Amino acid sequence: MTAYLARITVRDSLDEDERRGMGDALGSDAERERADGAIEFCVPGEAPDLPTASIAARRHAAEILDGFDYDVDVAELP
Repeated sequence: MTAYLARITVRDSLDEDERRGMGDALGSDAERERADGAIEFCVPGEAPDLPTASIAARRHAAEILDGFDYDVDVAELP
């Protein structure tokens, strides 16, 4: 299996408790606030290929972030 990193960016305004809970629910191992105020969660995972990793990350985000404005970007880890 290959290691991938999903960067899940939430554009909604979040308080500290929401941010912490969202990170836990996503399985994030790091997060950062971007210059535009969006929160980027870094969610590691493994999959056989990039398309499978992308589908899994998008499904996972959709289950947890229903009703929020977010994007998902997945890349293979070196």
